[in-house]
Amino acid sequence: MNKYMLVTVFSLLLLIIALPLYWLAEPLRMSLAQENLRNEYVSDASVLYVENCAVCHGAQGEGIGATPPLNNDGLRTADYDFLFKTIARGRYDTTMPAWHIDEGGSLNDYQIDELVAFIRYVDWAQVNELSAERGLIPPTLPVPEVTDDFLAQIAALDPQNGETWAHGIELYAANCTTCHGVNGEGSSLAPALNDPAVRTTGSADIARTIREGVPGTMMQGWDGKLSDTDIADIVAFLQNWDAIDSAGIALTPPAPRQIDLNNPEEVLALGQQIFDSTCSVCHGENGSGGAGPALNSQQVLSRVTDEAMKQTITSGGHRPGSIMPAFGDRLTTVEIDAVVQYIRNWEPTAPYVANPRGTEQGGGPPWMHNQQ
Repeated sequence: MNKYMLVTVFSLLLLIIALPLYWLAEPLRMSLAQENLRNEYVSDASVLYVENCAVCHGAQGEGIGATPPLNNDGLRTADYDFLFKTIARGRYDTTMPAWHIDEGGSLNDYQIDELVAFIRYVDWAQVNELSAERGLIPPTLPVPEVTDDFLAQIAALDPQNGETWAHGIELYAANCTTCHGVNGEGSSLAPALNDPAVRTTGSADIARTIREGVPGTMMQGWDGKLSDTDIADIVAFLQNWDAIDSAGIALTPPAPRQIDLNNPEEVLALGQQIFDSTCSVCHGENGSGGAGPALNSQQVLSRVTDEAMKQTITSGGHRPGSIMPAFGDRLTTVEIDAVVQYIRNWEPTAPYVANPRGTEQGGGPPWMHNQQ
């Protein structure tokens, strides 16, 4: 009897101790359960987004053309009903269709709930990677298309100077957007140019910066690549960008494009596009060298591994005085791999280059070049 009494008392004591501990731990357990469920929603919805939404709203939720961005604080804190109804029913008189199966779409309540959680909590950099892994390549380093109609609209803004502004924005779109942004918003590579501080800077100072570049930065001199007239037209455009904005005219980033990652030719073409629009400004046309090393050289390609190249592109240059920026936050791993494959493609025919370090880096001290 005493034995059973002891067991009963011991069990009662365990309950007395365990119940408060369970009660104290319950909020944490519930919080972790909600977080796990939220992460599951976001993970599933990421696939839905890439397959259905990224082509219009962008791989990073940046918005494309007239399609609004989703990567903003306003939507992250928006009312649940507003987000659910917008996805389910679409938006009247816009290109946003209804996605709920009851409205003629393809998604059920659960999937739309997942997309609501996605908009609120997603890490857009991960979506960018997922898009690239599925062959949907975002315009990470965009060169927007400029049509004749677009230029005509700008030219019509000012009878005296409109043609100059139009030529300036055409040159800007072809040469400057990779670093300074499609609409002059700036990036991790270069400062904003659609800015009051730029508009109040003297024309001669802006022209000199374009012509001579900025030492120690990605901004290389354009003297010899652009004529004096070209540079003057870019300056005029930059100083009157606000007038173009006020008219509701803006460059449109290109839409993501689908490529077959199992097709070596398409991957190589992607690598070439990124190299030509971004890397050639320092590494030269076809990797011939410039402010940066000549990558199309036996010295580089026979010594530098693919992994080392990927690391440099991702994290930036490690040598003292290197101006090589980190592209890990601007390029997906798929795009970086494509660039490395494109560079490696030169190896069979790469020449021996006397100064592979770059024509603007000196190639060693003068006494090494003055031996008799």
